[in-house]
Amino acid sequence: MSTTIELVARREGDEVALLAPGPGWFTRALPEGALVGGGAAVGVLRVLGREHALRAPAGVHGRVVSARPERIDEPVGAGVELYRLAPLAAGDDAGAAAGPAEAAATGLVLTSPQTGRFYHRPGPDEPAFAAPGDELAEGQPVGLIEVMKTFAHVPYRAQAGLPQRARVVRVLVEDGAEVRRDQPLLEVEPA
Repeated sequence: MSTTIELVARREGDEVALLAPGPGWFTRALPEGALVGGGAAVGVLRVLGREHALRAPAGVHGRVVSARPERIDEPVGAGVELYRLAPLAAGDDAGAAAGPAEAAATGLVLTSPQTGRFYHRPGPDEPAFAAPGDELAEGQPVGLIEVMKTFAHVPYRAQAGLPQRARVVRVLVEDGAEVRRDQPLLEVEPA
């Protein structure tokens, strides 16, 4: 990323609209239901080929109630609403609100082999391919990547310093999140 840009916040009753700071291509959008807190990573704005990390303004907290854009790279203009936030409900942890794609991994990570939407499970009613605590072996699927309505398995590969057998420590992206090539998907440890 070249810079970090703060979104513009506009209060509308109990809700907050987070607006694009300028024109560009909006990507890595948070899913509906995600918690957002001040300073959280909320996506990326590409302008003239340069990526700018987007952050929620300080003092803004809420739950995303707007749908994610249809396209991975959505063209937007200055002042276009990117998110609509509803007030946090009792039990929501505003401090835990952070961008899914930008979660910092502290250990070994399995990265995305390509750009697309990453899915944890083969179908809505199916169990996840890989969950925290699961052991992974070479070639075992950990998720699906969707590119242009085509789905491909994302296999575990013991490369780039990853062990032959690994245990999932945590999942670093939301189900259905837009991911970029080489973006961390799972944090693992030797099994």
